[in-house]
Amino acid sequence: AAASLRQVTSTHSDVAPEPDCSTGLLQVSLQGTPHRVAGTVQGSTPVLQELNGATFKQLVPLAGPVLIYRAKASEPSTLPTLAGLLAKVGVQLQSYHSSGTVAGEQWNVVGLSAPLSNLSELKPCVTEVFQLHL
Repeated sequence: AAASLRQVTSTHSDVAPEPDCSTGLLQVSLQGTPHRVAGTVQGSTPVLQELNGATFKQLVPLAGPVLIYRAKASEPSTLPTLAGLLAKVGVQLQSYHSSGTVAGEQWNVVGLSAPLSNLSELKPCVTEVFQLHL
């Protein structure tokens, strides 16, 4: 099955979240998904801060092909499975960010050199997975 790429729409508020902050809040809606996403803009790049209540310790740049998955925090095989899949298809992992744990699960955002055409190998070790091309 081909991986579906979701469209992203965003709205930018000029109301800064903090005094003396030059960035505004960015709310992103992922078409076709019920996810609640919040972030800001750094320069011209949108960055993710929170996904469905799970916060990221570092801001996550939303640029290029991005793979987003949710998995149990106690699941050790997800990252090795992803690394093996990327090596097999010749796609490079360019960035990796994981959120704090919410209800025993973490969100992970992986920047890729190219989108993956097949996510079926990841599905057994994740709760949910999708890709964005920004």
